[in-house]
Amino acid sequence: MSLGIGAVSGLVILAGIPLVLMMPTDMTSVAHGYLKWMLFLATYYIIGNSLNSTVIGGIFPAGGDTKFGMICDCITLWLVVVPLGALAAFVWNLPVIAVAAILTLDEFVKIPAVYIHYKKYKWVKNITRDE
Repeated sequence: MSLGIGAVSGLVILAGIPLVLMMPTDMTSVAHGYLKWMLFLATYYIIGNSLNSTVIGGIFPAGGDTKFGMICDCITLWLVVVPLGALAAFVWNLPVIAVAAILTLDEFVKIPAVYIHYKKYKWVKNITRDE
């Protein structure tokens, strides 16, 4: 369900792009182009975010596993996305939008690990008190 909600949210953002692009009148053409592409990036980012937020922020903690989300976020952010973003910007000299696209990959990098963790059911813990 969260995947569907993320897809619908992405479509809403996509449909709203022309309206958003009409609003700022004193924007340079470069800034206008960046805004357009950042909104396109948001359309796919929200799908991964919706899925991961539901599982990492909802299902896992409800089952008693809050540590996995923290570890997963730290690893994907600091060991994958930030180093790739730094390489893209400072070594490969990619355009700003390409760097932004790389920096928004964190949600999709997490999905395989989240799915595997979910299917193993190690996140299900006894969170009730024994009396």
